[in-house]
Amino acid sequence: MMTTTLPPALRRAVLAAVLAASSSLALADPLAYRVEIDTSAFSGAGFLDFAFIAGNSPAPGASAVLSNFSGAFGALESQEGSVSGSLPSTLTFGNSGAYNDWFHNVTLGGKFGFNIVFGGDFLNTAGNAGTTFGVGLLDATATSYLGNANGNLLQFELTPLNGGLPASITGNSYASIASISAVPEASEWMMLTGGLALIAFALRRRQPAIPA
Repeated sequence: MMTTTLPPALRRAVLAAVLAASSSLALADPLAYRVEIDTSAFSGAGFLDFAFIAGNSPAPGASAVLSNFSGAFGALESQEGSVSGSLPSTLTFGNSGAYNDWFHNVTLGGKFGFNIVFGGDFLNTAGNAGTTFGVGLLDATATSYLGNANGNLLQFELTPLNGGLPASITGNSYASIASISAVPEASEWMMLTGGLALIAFALRRRQPAIPA
């Protein structure tokens, strides 16, 4: 049987390419995110407002699934449009209604968080209108915004295929108390872990043998 041994320099280059490819996959165009909101600067009762709203013209179908909630959530205050589920389990938003909203009572003073996964026809269906997912924080009277006096703490813009442009998801935070981080999918983690394992294997083979 014929075996081929790659020169060390070439082997390192191949491993570096595998790691770079897996890392770029883990960071490119994620569909899943983690949202964190720190309300430690406030106290008393308040409200978190989750809204999923399509553009003025017909927008391709889109969904937002929220899960892994953390924080001091109280009772549901109101629900409108295409929203189903419950807290602290899972909420599923659709964009078929004119206004799809979940308005929930919270106790301020701590941290809130949740995971969000986007999907739907907008990923592979052309259209001129997108869908916006936003989260706002309001005071006990539900009339004044907290963290960002102008409105939402953060927003995601879901843009469908348009001509030669692919669909995209853009997340923006408008307040220092809110953060957004990408959550790589399981397959992407596996590729990244595989690249690291290959490098570890190569490093072990390079170690000199210790005589008995």
